[in-house]
Amino acid sequence: MKKIWQFVLAGIAVAIGGLFVSELAGKWFNGMDYGSACILGICLYLCVVVVSCTGILFTKLEQNANERKDREE
Repeated sequence: MKKIWQFVLAGIAVAIGGLFVSELAGKWFNGMDYGSACILGICLYLCVVVVSCTGILFTKLEQNANERKDREE
């Protein structure tokens, strides 16, 4: 149960991070209207999160496959 709450807290931290990135993008891309710049910022943040999580998952899957292979030998 403790592990679940760690993941919930990590998810909340990532969501709050996304809010900050969206706000910064809204001010940084000042040639665009504010709403579109915020959407662009949150989409960029989402891309980074998805790529990072995919990399972590593939790394874990590869480690598990190597552990199973070592046990079989």
